[in-house]
Amino acid sequence: MNDLARIVAWGAAALVPPHCAGCDAPGAWLCLACRDACDAEDVPRIGLPVRAAGTYAGPLRTAIHRYKYRGEPGLAAELGDLVASLLAADLARGARVDVIVPVPLHPRRVRERGYDQTALLAERVASRTDVPLRTALRRVRHLRPQIELDRPERLRNVSGAFAGVSGSLRGTAVALVDDVVTTGATLRETARAARRCGARRVRAYAVAHDE
Repeated sequence: MNDLARIVAWGAAALVPPHCAGCDAPGAWLCLACRDACDAEDVPRIGLPVRAAGTYAGPLRTAIHRYKYRGEPGLAAELGDLVASLLAADLARGARVDVIVPVPLHPRRVRERGYDQTALLAERVASRTDVPLRTALRRVRHLRPQIELDRPERLRNVSGAFAGVSGSLRGTAVALVDDVVTTGATLRETARAARRCGARRVRAYAVAHDE
């Protein structure tokens, strides 16, 4: 998608009155009732602490699908608020988080979609929690979509896919932000990249967990 197409897409999204992605009620991209239906959960067996705002099903699945594939970037606010509430709760319990880092998309994927959905989520989380945002990592290989692959293929697909500037996260406690976590392969590889850049601790937050 070129620059003109992106401008048109964003303009069209701004002109469309928001309707809830879950129940189609007017007034919000994801209404309060549908947000309240999300049950936060800890994601096991990932290799780092991961929390998700809900299961990838029902209204939340519909909202994420519209956000990622149907050109509705306005959903970043409501979906980002779900993630921000998880981080805020952990901060209130004494967790240390110095910076928020989005799981990066490849530039080609950003061009195709017209926006970087994880960056928008991370920006919202940062603004809601007052934790600084740092785009310290980049995706160095264009990958097949993880949704198309089985578990072993997902692990191979993301191996060595992320990099950053050495020392750019030195001494920090990092919170990664992503949209959906399934096997955890992407988050584990992103966490490795963050540690190579000097991060002392890494935890992660996602909108949904696809069981």
